[in-house]
Amino acid sequence: MRRAGDRRRIASRPIGVPRVGARIAALGWAVGAAMIPSCAGDGSPDLRDEAAGRVFLIGIDGVTWDLLDPLLEAERLPNLASLIAEGCRAPLASMVPTKSPALWTTVATGKEFDSHGINDFTQVVRENGPPNARVMHMTSNMRRTKALWNILGDVGLRSAFIGWWVTWPAEQVEGYMVSSHVPLAQTGGKAAPTKGTLVQDLEGQTWPPELFEELRPLIRPDESVTFQEARRFMDLRPEELGKNIVEGFRWAFAADETYRAVTLHLLEKDSDPDLWGIYFNGNDVVGHRYWKYIEPEVYPPFPPEELPRFCNLIDRYYEYTDGLIGEILERRQPGDTFLLISDHGFHAFGHRDGPAGVIIASGRHVEPGAVPRDARLVDVAPTVLALLGIPAAEDMDGRVLDELFTEEWRQRYPRERIETYDSENWREQSPIPSGVDGEILERLRTLGYLE
Repeated sequence: MRRAGDRRRIASRPIGVPRVGARIAALGWAVGAAMIPSCAGDGSPDLRDEAAGRVFLIGIDGVTWDLLDPLLEAERLPNLASLIAEGCRAPLASMVPTKSPALWTTVATGKEFDSHGINDFTQVVRENGPPNARVMHMTSNMRRTKALWNILGDVGLRSAFIGWWVTWPAEQVEGYMVSSHVPLAQTGGKAAPTKGTLVQDLEGQTWPPELFEELRPLIRPDESVTFQEARRFMDLRPEELGKNIVEGFRWAFAADETYRAVTLHLLEKDSDPDLWGIYFNGNDVVGHRYWKYIEPEVYPPFPPEELPRFCNLIDRYYEYTDGLIGEILERRQPGDTFLLISDHGFHAFGHRDGPAGVIIASGRHVEPGAVPRDARLVDVAPTVLALLGIPAAEDMDGRVLDELFTEEWRQRYPRERIETYDSENWREQSPIPSGVDGEILERLRTLGYLE
């Protein structure tokens, strides 16, 4: 059982920790297991134990209240329903353009695209002039500012981030990083939306590095998805399993199954990290791939016999995702807090604008029935820090959604911000080649993300 103040460390610590810790201490906040205001001498109790619970930040790409609400009303999402009943819910304003690398980096940093530097899937890299230009996928070293996993390490707390966008190569953190590698070395189905996953033979996918061999048996390649697994979601014939209409589903489901297994493995191995960031991509993929069966009238015609066979796939994937959440909830501890978010909503041609996503909050410091005001993606990181008792930074573009909190925690979390968590050596860099960039670019062009 974890105790307040009992945190296991890895030996290394990012550059700049003493300076960051000194800035926080100067504001009167204690650096340790929980960043709680020092109350010595003012007659107030020491509140370190109050922030001892873990925070789970669960990202589900492309989820929309337009589909969640009917499924909740039909009692088909029991785990999400329980979180909402215990806590609160609201729309979460997205940003334009709705490009996953940019949006999920905003969630992790609390900063706008221009501040964190990840504003697209790719970047043109020019080597010795325009004739030698090449397009490369965004990589973690291109981020211009620290993310939640860096900040927690700076203040002596631990995190476990699993499957998050733009985390390859995995950074050195206090805890665990299981990256999402994009591009994917996939075969066929280039019209399918592309998300990341673990792959079998690539360096830099985990921190610590030796963790990868431990996780290797958990990787699900897309070809491992069986007919029985796929048939749970659609009216499928055996000979169609390898067809393009199913291929996009198979690799998205395989990626979610991979990160599901990794999450449960790490929770069993070491349940102690203070912050868990877990990302699932499949809802967005099946939304792009199969939304035409929900609104056929606004899409180009397709064979009419496909409609009854695939029209329930997205709803069934929402039910599957609810099951993923349920497996995490089965491992909750007293004091845990859950923030479940999506980066944007969805409707026909939803990747071309910015419909609102969702936010669901539940846990120790969350007021049941609270009404968040105009919640935005940039507000997530400051709110996560506040739930952990850590001050936000002045250079973050978001605010703390303190209307989510109980009255007690609203009065006690660190309200005064420090100037920044960044250090002089944190700078924009060039993307790192992966060897399979050509295929990802072809996929992105097919989808219309690139000209």
